[in-house]
Amino acid sequence: MLNRFQRALFVCSLASLPAMIYGFSNGPVPGRTGAAADGGLDCAACHRTFAPANSDPRGSLRIEAGPYTPGVAQTIRVLLSHPEAQRWGFQITARLASDETKPAGKFTQLDGFRVVCGGGAPEGNCGTNPEFLDHTRPTTFAGQTGGAVWTLEWTPPATASGEVVFFAAGNAANGNNNNQGDHIYTTSTRIAERAPCNLTTTPSITAARNGASFRDTGFALNTMVSLGGTGFQEAGGTRSVSALDIVGGRFPTELGCIAVEIDGKRAPITYVDANQINVQVPTTIALGDVGVRLLLNPGTANERRGRDFTIKLENAAPALFRFLPTSSIAAIFPATGAPAADPAQVPNAVKPKIGDIVSLFATGLGVSEPVYLAAEITPLTAQPRARDQVTVEFNGVAMSTADVLYVGLTPGSITGLWQINLRVPATATPGQNNTVVLRMGSLSSQPGVTLPVGQ
Repeated sequence: MLNRFQRALFVCSLASLPAMIYGFSNGPVPGRTGAAADGGLDCAACHRTFAPANSDPRGSLRIEAGPYTPGVAQTIRVLLSHPEAQRWGFQITARLASDETKPAGKFTQLDGFRVVCGGGAPEGNCGTNPEFLDHTRPTTFAGQTGGAVWTLEWTPPATASGEVVFFAAGNAANGNNNNQGDHIYTTSTRIAERAPCNLTTTPSITAARNGASFRDTGFALNTMVSLGGTGFQEAGGTRSVSALDIVGGRFPTELGCIAVEIDGKRAPITYVDANQINVQVPTTIALGDVGVRLLLNPGTANERRGRDFTIKLENAAPALFRFLPTSSIAAIFPATGAPAADPAQVPNAVKPKIGDIVSLFATGLGVSEPVYLAAEITPLTAQPRARDQVTVEFNGVAMSTADVLYVGLTPGSITGLWQINLRVPATATPGQNNTVVLRMGSLSSQPGVTLPVGQ
């Protein structure tokens, strides 16, 4: 699962203004990232209580960015921390390493951000002038402590341009609405062009399994699926989706020069290695028998397409995730996040007791209401529930609806991950592993999955 992305924005004020003037909560003037090509200016010229920049080792600023593919949008993250700050801000620019006076690509002006330009160009229309991305007032998040993470979208130059350098400045501010007592940090990072896709094998899918039960049956819209086979060469070795692969709030449909089509539609990918690929079934395809096909070097002149492997899609395919290799359900205590399991099998786990509330995790429960599509991340503030009826059986007995508190998508995670919050019922047997089954009409989750209940 993925970590929650935070956006908190507050940045440098204009260095030429007097110290008593308030900071620019709607963003600074351009050219304050510390880039030498812009004169090395940063926010410490005004926020100078602890000048120069980077003078307090308790805080830090860093940029996370992976190799780029020309013309393909990607995610950039800026991370700022300080133990005493309560308001946060940054400014970032992208330049060609071969000539740092020249801009590299374009930033997307998402909600809560603005693009300002060097050279006097109008905001949001920089042309060939250097481009700077920073905050706007509504997203300053005053009072947030510890640190901030900004998730940005950047589109590289359309053609190969060599290495790109990102320069950024951050303001770990105390939130007093002036330029006193703030800590300024600067940093830079270089990225190279991603190696071209040139895989040479002919891929073959030999198995498709439900991503939770690992049975070779049980597929539905939005279900997580694990594919096995041969020829799954991957240019960078094993790859799991990271925050940098999430662009526009969606999981990628290509990972490490590999793509998967289900019924002719690209499937979101979460993991790739030499023998396994994990994907999510697209939301808008027909039920019944459909073909699954693997593509190497997708979209290139050297694209290599495998043969179709047929799976059967149904309305639902309930399956419970486990703490592998045990039979214990992947369950947590929602209040603490601690595993709800036998500590002899799962490190740092605690056995739940009768009356405790636990969260179980599943896939294959069909679509939600309201509908969220495959590849999307369920909003943290949303609680979309299962559209179709889901019954939870504990030791073969249907649980009371009063004890099943929530059956819906997991906030902050890919839409193929479902969460069931329940209260361990009075009918549970303490000191034993209790069986749990999900039922949707005539369909049920895999047998033999248990939840240990403590005395």
